[in-house]
Amino acid sequence: MTVAMMKTYRQNRARFPASDLKRYDGQWVAFSTDGCRIVASGESVGQVSERVSAAREDLQDVVLERIEIETGDIQLGGAELL
Repeated sequence: MTVAMMKTYRQNRARFPASDLKRYDGQWVAFSTDGCRIVASGESVGQVSERVSAAREDLQDVVLERIEIETGDIQLGGAELL
């Protein structure tokens, strides 16, 4: 992805409504390279890869991202549990 394409992706991805992303919480999502649409989603990168291919899209024409919606809850790491 060129620098110009990455800039466009970041701008459009930042405008993607959080309310639309809620349904993908905890999943991997394949965004179009312009960041305007979701091509596929799934629980694993492998599952997303299969779905991108099934949608007849090229894996090199998507950007993978894991969606984690922040809830404001405190997340403790393993050290805090000892």
